[in-house]
Amino acid sequence: MKFMWTFEFNPEESEEISKKNKELDKLIEADPDKYPKLHPSYMIGLGKGFRIVEVENEDQIMRLVMHFYPLKNWNMEPIFEGQRVSKIWREIN
Repeated sequence: MKFMWTFEFNPEESEEISKKNKELDKLIEADPDKYPKLHPSYMIGLGKGFRIVEVENEDQIMRLVMHFYPLKNWNMEPIFEGQRVSKIWREIN
């Protein structure tokens, strides 16, 4: 399932965030099944951004967000494909 992961962090902690990103890359490379598939990050303001993540289970999300705890505030929003939503809506109505 795909999620939009939005996050915020203190810009003064950017160096620490960068280190955590590098650590995460190594963790994913060593054991990719434990982590979600990460798409590129996009910044939408100073210390604010989002990225699309694809997960197979909730443990992958927990590992991702806990890796950055307490540096990042975050939110996960599920992403639904519009055509599939319409199809299911027609099935139940």
